[in-house]
Amino acid sequence: MMPARSLPPCRAPHAGARWTARLALAGLAWAGIAAAPAQEPARAPAPERVARCGDDTACLAGLERDALRQAGAAAQRQGAELRLQFGAHAPARFVDQPPVTHLYLGRLDGLALHLVRAAQPGRLPAWWLVGEGAQPPLRVDALPVAGPLGRHFIVASGAMLALYERAGDRWSMPYRFEAPAGLTWEVRGWRADEAAVRLGWTWPDGPSACAGQGAQGALQLRDGPYGWDLVPEAPRRCAPQAVPPGASEPQRRRDRA
Repeated sequence: MMPARSLPPCRAPHAGARWTARLALAGLAWAGIAAAPAQEPARAPAPERVARCGDDTACLAGLERDALRQAGAAAQRQGAELRLQFGAHAPARFVDQPPVTHLYLGRLDGLALHLVRAAQPGRLPAWWLVGEGAQPPLRVDALPVAGPLGRHFIVASGAMLALYERAGDRWSMPYRFEAPAGLTWEVRGWRADEAAVRLGWTWPDGPSACAGQGAQGALQLRDGPYGWDLVPEAPRRCAPQAVPPGASEPQRRRDRA
């Protein structure tokens, strides 16, 4: 079955994808939905606990039990079906279709987004972010790192960066960047006003990809007058040097060296 909001089937990521984003989520906590309006939201598992579980199904099932208990009627499981519904909005349904399974892991504090893990054995998990409004769930490649004001979050997965921002109860992706294959990102923290996020990068093949380039470094993703951009520029592969059409083979080899 497909989730109720015209959501495409949950599929685990391609086996060849590089998913090495680190869980640098300092200060990010998860909260469950209150069972009654007057009750304060309970704290849900911290991202570090999810990381420690790894692929341990018993550990992850324990996290889901805690999250479902805290969520009350907003998130419920009936056998293979996980159902999330908020207010009068249409529910989001996730149905386990072996080997793919889904787990509800709680509410991301400050983002009003609820996290669902979709996975199958031997592959890295995918993640669904379910809002409390009418927007269909968002599929992301790694756990999000939220800004301190709750207006943005960033996802770093291998060589890919994706920035999301909120307008009302809807999220959009104003920035996405794909670095050269083999480069990995680390999210180091947000500026207090969410106008910039600090990033680290590691690229073992960087020095051989372009003369004078290092294997690691740091930069920022900043909101500027023309939108979001990386400052300084991200590392890149050098363009191959052109060789004159009439050049001899030895000269071609020298020019390629």
